[in-house]
Amino acid sequence: MASTLWLLWKLFWQLLGPLTTIAVLAILIIVVSLTYSQNAPIPQVRRKNQPVHLLLVLGSGGHTTEMFYMLKNIPLDPTHYTYRTYVVSSGDNFSAGKAREFETDFLKKGKDSSDDYTIITIPRARRVHQSYWTTPFSTIRCLWACFDVLSGRYPGQKPLPLKYSSPQPDLILTNGPAVGLCIVIAAKVIRFCEFISRWMSGRSSTPAVSRLRTMFVESWARVNGLSTTGVLLLPLADVFLVQWRSLAGRQAWPGMKKTQYAGWVVLPSPGDKQRIKDT
Repeated sequence: MASTLWLLWKLFWQLLGPLTTIAVLAILIIVVSLTYSQNAPIPQVRRKNQPVHLLLVLGSGGHTTEMFYMLKNIPLDPTHYTYRTYVVSSGDNFSAGKAREFETDFLKKGKDSSDDYTIITIPRARRVHQSYWTTPFSTIRCLWACFDVLSGRYPGQKPLPLKYSSPQPDLILTNGPAVGLCIVIAAKVIRFCEFISRWMSGRSSTPAVSRLRTMFVESWARVNGLSTTGVLLLPLADVFLVQWRSLAGRQAWPGMKKTQYAGWVVLPSPGDKQRIKDT
């Protein structure tokens, strides 16, 4: 027994050096690739008036409410963002209902047409009060679903109109739900794999198509510090917007893009204020 333990201990120390080297190299590759990805110029190969596929990540409760306040204040132009994909978590009927209401009442002015949008329900990354021991498994399941959604292969996902050359969304917009983190990670991985494929095939000098660009909008409620999702997305999002000046200029590490102050983009519109007052 003692000799077996001694052999295992010896083997551990023999493998410690190579494993540490591999881990350090992996971290360096991730840091360099993320730094390059955030600072690389956006490919300018999109034609003027070309249709844009927008993917919006919704989260139960406050995240969804802030998202639609923001879309109304921008306001979202359906003639530019001609197709919209809404991603909601399983059991989140509130967000799915708000998406249909937004499309019907605000964009279509009372006309209920699902030709220009779709709502996709994927597994939750983490349920409320879920054990931290089981969270990694549900998160992996959610992440796998995100890969399928971005590739247009998720079960029941409608194919895009023929005018779109790829099932991948052009822009991904999220504002804090956990599923948004999974979507952004999946987008980064797909872009990295496409870059490696282009580089290995000798097509790295060919202009790339600008797809799977990510934008994160920090919650209005975050005044002095970033949310947990915000901290995790700081090195990942292509554009990181904050609504308070105290949060502007933050970066994941030196050389990375800084957070940008956008003002209060989630204030209710006059119509929403009256509706809230009436209720």
